[in-house]
Amino acid sequence: MAARQTIFILGANRGIGFQLASRFQELGFTVYGTYRPQTRDDPSVTEVRQLLAKGIKTFEVDTTDENSINQAAKDFGDRPLDVLVNVAGVYQLWDDKPFTEQSAHDLMSYFQVNVVGPFLASKAFLPALSRAKTPKIINVSSDMASIEDNVGGNACYRISKAGVNQLTKTMSIDLVKFLDSSVQTLAVHPGYVATKMTGYYGEDDMETCMSSLVDTVLRFGTPAGHDLPNGGYVRWNGEKMAY
Repeated sequence: MAARQTIFILGANRGIGFQLASRFQELGFTVYGTYRPQTRDDPSVTEVRQLLAKGIKTFEVDTTDENSINQAAKDFGDRPLDVLVNVAGVYQLWDDKPFTEQSAHDLMSYFQVNVVGPFLASKAFLPALSRAKTPKIINVSSDMASIEDNVGGNACYRISKAGVNQLTKTMSIDLVKFLDSSVQTLAVHPGYVATKMTGYYGEDDMETCMSSLVDTVLRFGTPAGHDLPNGGYVRWNGEKMAY
């Protein structure tokens, strides 16, 4: 009997992360999900803990703290990890204003969560990923990461998510060039769906986007996903996006 595949989702207690955790669990994956210490008393953490009955295992991880991320990787143990999904991110509704009205602190705080977090997590979990047969890192990006499609505003979010794309591409090259690794990476725009981070406003359908996103994650790195480039930037349905 083949071992169940494993997926580790950073930021699983609500929104897109919660959707992915639930759906991959239903597909038979062994699911590990994280929530931030700051949200320990948030109702969303209660929801994700309820998934424990279905086999999902939770970790308390602060993705802005390198020690916290490294400890999670250590606690994960020596088992193979098939998929690492960096979902945890930040977007503030006040970000929709000119860059002249934003501060260095604003930009740095976005970078710490949206770029440095995935950077550190990818490094920390690389040994576990390297033990899997077809390992992959999925970084949740955004259509706002696109320079070509930039219409202004949301400077902190746009800049940080463009950084996610650059991180994804750089990792895909470095993993082969310097480490001779089989780990592949993909940046994915999950859709503009209604979550707490967006003020529960969205223009894309959650069910459509999440079902397609799961399929894209499953196909990536396999013969069925030949259209999904290593280090690429795609929509939830696998359609390539303009950088």
